[in-house]
Amino acid sequence: MAEQNEMLKIITPMMEHVCDHLCQFPGEISDQEEVDKICGGCQMGDHICNILNTYNRVSSSGAETLQGQAAHENMVADWKWHLTERFNRVV
Repeated sequence: MAEQNEMLKIITPMMEHVCDHLCQFPGEISDQEEVDKICGGCQMGDHICNILNTYNRVSSSGAETLQGQAAHENMVADWKWHLTERFNRVV
């Protein structure tokens, strides 16, 4: 559980940065209710859950250190690609 709290400390600022600085909608729409509707349909929450689930799966497995490190590097590369793809389409 402490590890997940550490991951949340990493993930939360990332999500805030993406939502506050990269998402186009808060700057384009002044009606807060409309922004809330759009944010409610955003897939960012799903991506965060997938990151945390993948982290939990990788960290709880009995894999050797090198395998875990390779899996972690692949996970980071995959999510970097997913976020880049997602927000290149939005912006």
